[in-house]
Amino acid sequence: MTTLLPRFFYLTAALAWYLLLWRHPAAIFLAGCFACLTQPLYRRLKHNMRVGQKRRQHTAVQRKLRLQRFFSDNAPIYVYTVALLAAVFTPMAALILLVSPQAGAGLARLRELKANNFQLPAEWMNQLQQVRTSLGEYPRLEKMVYDFFHNLDMLLNDTVNLLFSRGFDVLGGTMDVLWTLFLFFTLTVLFTVYSRRIRKIAGRIFHWPQALLRRFTAAIHRALRAVMLGIALVAMIQGLLCGIAFAAAGFKQPAFWGMLTTFTAPIPVVGTALVWLPLSLSLWFTGETVAAVGLALWGALAVATVDNLLRPLFLRQGIHAPFFVLITAILCGLTGFGPVGLIAGPVLLAFAIQAVEEGNRFYRQRD
Repeated sequence: MTTLLPRFFYLTAALAWYLLLWRHPAAIFLAGCFACLTQPLYRRLKHNMRVGQKRRQHTAVQRKLRLQRFFSDNAPIYVYTVALLAAVFTPMAALILLVSPQAGAGLARLRELKANNFQLPAEWMNQLQQVRTSLGEYPRLEKMVYDFFHNLDMLLNDTVNLLFSRGFDVLGGTMDVLWTLFLFFTLTVLFTVYSRRIRKIAGRIFHWPQALLRRFTAAIHRALRAVMLGIALVAMIQGLLCGIAFAAAGFKQPAFWGMLTTFTAPIPVVGTALVWLPLSLSLWFTGETVAAVGLALWGALAVATVDNLLRPLFLRQGIHAPFFVLITAILCGLTGFGPVGLIAGPVLLAFAIQAVEEGNRFYRQRD
């Protein structure tokens, strides 16, 4: 009875939060991931502030000391929040400033190319249709392929529409986006500031030792760091390289096409080829042979080399699994969760690996 009553209160509190937030699973998941990733920064800020406060205690008078204590207790939260906002909005603002002048013409050109099947010959389209028809004999494979390309199309369309097409619809999409961003930042700060209390309560509810929870947190932190380096950073590098190639090939909206390449780069196997290959074919079938061959070689050699070298290097440092397993996790995440699956797939894989290690640890200690 003595242990059931506090567990009941903890579960009641968790249920209350669930009822408040259950409509926003993506924001909760991403906030938890960013809190886990940036938690060392907050702790370092808090530690530095406390060290500075102790050094000033010997010379400060009592009133100044109370004022300094107030600011030293709250300054880490303010500095952490500003750093989080800068980390998210700075690249987003730079992207919008670079791409916005080319957005309208680039979007119109993209729709024109899609409507004309990127200038592919009719016999090529017939072959592709036959391949699609043959997949009908394998319903599960057909559904998986369909879900993958459907999520990919949603990713591209939502990104383009969010940045350029929807404008400032006060009653519609923009307010939803602003609310989601506000909720994401608020939850990230709350999860970070109260991380130790959350971990302590979770341990009390499930009777898990704190050392075990710390090991799980560390494993997820390593996985998220690997995702940021191996997926986000590599994607931006590939987008920059492709943007340079698009400008050299004579495309009038290189920043727009480079942005699309950045968003498709994390997709395993195909990645950046989803952008530069159709554009190369469109150049080829419109008679610009040299530009088409140059763009294709640049994409197949330079851009793909960055992907093949840096992505496995970064991902394996944070997730101790074969690269094929990592690719499978990312693909399954994209199929099951959409764009959020780029993060959810590797994180769930790291969680599963750590769970197996904890099970093995239990049996080693038992033996």
